[in-house]
Amino acid sequence: MSGGIAELRARLAGGDGPAFWRSLDAVAESPEFRAFLDTEYPAAARLAAAPDRRGFLKLMAASFAMSGLAACGQPDGRTKEIPYVRQPERIVPGAPLAYASAALIDGFANGITVTTRNGRPLKIEGNAEHPWSRGGTDVFAQASVLGLYDPFRLQTPQHLGRPSSWPAFRAAMTGRFAALKAAEGGRGLHLVTGPVTSPSLAAQLAAMRRDFPAMRWHVSAPVGRDALYEGTRRAYGRPLETRWRFDQARIVVSLDGDVLDPGPGQVGQARDWTEARRRAAGEGRLLTLHHAGPSPNLTSAKADAPLALGSDGLDALVRDLLAEAGGGTPEDRSGPAAAWRQKAFAALNAVRGHGIVLAGTQAGPDLLAQVHRLNAALGNTGRTVFHTAPVPVLGPEPLSALTEAMGRGEVQVLVMLDVNPVYDAPGDLGFLAALARVPLKIHAGLYPDETAFHCDWNLPLAHPLEAWGDARSLDGTVTLIQPTIRPLYDGRSGPEILSILTDAEAKDGAALFDAHWRRPDETEAAWAARREAFLQAGFLENTALAPEAVGAALPATVAPVRPAPSPAGPARRVEVLFRPDASVWDGSLANLAWLQELPKPLTKVVWGNVIAVSASLAEREELRQGDVVTLEAEGRRIEGPVWIQPGQADDSVTVVLGYGRRIPEQLADGLGYGASPLRASATPWRLAEATLAKTGRTAPPVTTQDHGTMEGHDIVRVQTVGSTAPVASRAALPSLYPPAPTSPGGRYGSERAWGMVIDLDACIGCNACVTACQAENNIPVVGREEVALGRWLHWLRIDRYYEGGIDTPKTHFMPVPCMHCEQAPCEVGCPVEATLHDREGLNLMVYNRCVGTRACSSYCPYKVRRFNYLDYSGDTAPVQQQQRNPEVTVRARGVMEKCTYCVQRIAAARIESTMGDHAPIRDGAVQTACQGACPTRAITFGDLRDPGSRVAAAAADPRNYGLLAELNTKPRTTYLARLVEDAAVTPGSAL
Repeated sequence: MSGGIAELRARLAGGDGPAFWRSLDAVAESPEFRAFLDTEYPAAARLAAAPDRRGFLKLMAASFAMSGLAACGQPDGRTKEIPYVRQPERIVPGAPLAYASAALIDGFANGITVTTRNGRPLKIEGNAEHPWSRGGTDVFAQASVLGLYDPFRLQTPQHLGRPSSWPAFRAAMTGRFAALKAAEGGRGLHLVTGPVTSPSLAAQLAAMRRDFPAMRWHVSAPVGRDALYEGTRRAYGRPLETRWRFDQARIVVSLDGDVLDPGPGQVGQARDWTEARRRAAGEGRLLTLHHAGPSPNLTSAKADAPLALGSDGLDALVRDLLAEAGGGTPEDRSGPAAAWRQKAFAALNAVRGHGIVLAGTQAGPDLLAQVHRLNAALGNTGRTVFHTAPVPVLGPEPLSALTEAMGRGEVQVLVMLDVNPVYDAPGDLGFLAALARVPLKIHAGLYPDETAFHCDWNLPLAHPLEAWGDARSLDGTVTLIQPTIRPLYDGRSGPEILSILTDAEAKDGAALFDAHWRRPDETEAAWAARREAFLQAGFLENTALAPEAVGAALPATVAPVRPAPSPAGPARRVEVLFRPDASVWDGSLANLAWLQELPKPLTKVVWGNVIAVSASLAEREELRQGDVVTLEAEGRRIEGPVWIQPGQADDSVTVVLGYGRRIPEQLADGLGYGASPLRASATPWRLAEATLAKTGRTAPPVTTQDHGTMEGHDIVRVQTVGSTAPVASRAALPSLYPPAPTSPGGRYGSERAWGMVIDLDACIGCNACVTACQAENNIPVVGREEVALGRWLHWLRIDRYYEGGIDTPKTHFMPVPCMHCEQAPCEVGCPVEATLHDREGLNLMVYNRCVGTRACSSYCPYKVRRFNYLDYSGDTAPVQQQQRNPEVTVRARGVMEKCTYCVQRIAAARIESTMGDHAPIRDGAVQTACQGACPTRAITFGDLRDPGSRVAAAAADPRNYGLLAELNTKPRTTYLARLVEDAAVTPGSAL
């Protein structure tokens, strides 16, 4: 990045820069940025270069399930396969079959359906009937099917590093657990799990504690919700879940909130928020979001009034808001924070009882408690803000208590189920050193991870798509988990492992499920009928937790006086914030290549993590993008590359979890830095003070933020809420093209006209659509080195634009698939007609015609075509291809590919419509993968010539406009402009 940050700030503030911009290099017009754009095919500059062979093989193995043959089932004595004699019930060869189940994140469930073909799970869709997810999904659910086929999973029980068996494990444990139970009621037995929301598992653990009354149960939760519950305890005297009724709100104020961010609440909360905003827009008003926080996130990205403010500033801000709500006088009366507060409070005060103030999972308990008091003072509690009982089972001890017990030598047997505390425990605990003092250590997990290497027994855990179980969604809805395939490996679920350890006769998952949910007096027939209904719905109706009355908020205790910051000296003192990664979460998903190659929503970084700093801090410390810095506190130290993040608070540094894994021969090994060593158990989300120092080294992150740049055009558009004026001209432009056969009056003018409309006001940039597209269309990963060369293969990208200055910009997201132009330049450019139109207006690719000239890509102004420079799919045998969608061609080297509007789904609907009475394809019968995955329903797809279709209505909306429509390409994919209170910014050129 050439030019100083001060120069960039002045350029944007003075109006000399672009109205919307993607990166600091783009604003500065650095030589590197110009060179990237001026090279017609930047990816071809090093065509002979190839990634490291060992890393490439690891990548291909992870992406394409090298051990797919095991899916055929457990050994059953047969030595050869035979054809069907009696066809299995419900299975039609080649036809899809869907199962209702749940995707889990931190123990919480999102309702899903799992599409299988010939007994193999291939694709995750949302369960439209589920009261929480309502058909939406997130990146974690979409990528879970790849985790099922991951060949790096632990495949068989191991004892002291050697292969063993489940009978051997049970034989070894039977006497040991009997002795523990007989001696002192299980004293010395400790169990560690993640957060538990499962009713059946909670009942099983309660029974286990009755049998072993001296046993101690601990929870390891790197991204836990303890601060949320502690906040309600301080405000109302007991831990509670906090929920919001956005549909009854007129304004939302977020103080370091994360209501739209990845996690257990994203799918349901984002849907609630978007529907409320749509309803408000229909009434001619804007449901505004004001956000103040130290680190930008997806919630701040959708804010109408964002403010970058450090944690100490937030504490002062909420105190002033509380003072104003009670009729008092605020302390801070000048500066950006005061101006932001005055505007936010005026809006809150004008609609008392119809506002929402919220804080996020990573906020401190004091701030959360103050937010509860503020909502009570404004009359919001019980109306727009309500509380329920906590969803997870509370009562387990924290990991710190286990570490102390291990250090004292009190732990004789330690059982760890689906946790990895050696990797993710806060660094101040010294967990690994204490673990060495435990005589018997048992670990069960999907992978041989860092904790597994230090345990005596390692047990393979069944994937949720292979197991029976249940879990609650964030609203409390009990959601079913049912197997969609026999276990690929010799795995058992967590409840099955507990049964092996404690029951006289070990039960399988189905028996445990039946034992919990079948009523004692229920007949076999009645239970079978109720069980079938449960399995088909995927959830139990009316099990959401009811609101609870909370009474008056407790007064705040006197806040401790913060110590004065230490002198800066040669290194800089900063506040350190810890956040989960938007792709790999806490590291438990780090082995999934789809998520590693998924650009982070804000930084667009792939295959690693960064240390985010503000532009002001970078300017003072003379930091450049990619400089390696150290962060040190209380003798603990980490280092990583700098990322200058617009919207980051001054003197606040953000590090993300999930990287720095050390698991030899696995995909995640050696990627990025680990943040856990710097965390403190008492304040896991914030270090008030740490030392930042430059190392003199550089490690530039790989990012896609400048890939697909469209210069000098009107890209992002906004419209004032309530305006009926079209945001773009609908007048026909002159053209040298002959009338398209698919245009009205043309040869195929009466055929269906498939089109898509994307609502930029509803898009939250969550990436669920990108991962869904990858899963549906067999899009391979290419690896870090290839992405750096511009060779990524995603058919759908989400461009992120900033608006305004560097310090507190507004953020815009724009999903960009193929436009399926009616007058497509790519079709003119292709010398072999490998890309052409069909009679329904789809821009198609004929792969076996493509000779790799890449002319179509150079003609495409949207830069949405991808070229297979290498054989990324590999020469895989048929048995290794079972994870792939059999309805989508696997592309070879030298072939161009792009979004097809999921033509295979259109073909399936077309075939379905020809059966029976040949009825037209009904509106909504075809859902593209991206459309189905979107939690906010930002994408609409259908027949533009059907006047009653939702896509036709969206295309007629005054907010509708075509991307680069001035080029007269007549794109079938169009957009709805983002809504604003006042469109003071004139849409202009973007970088």
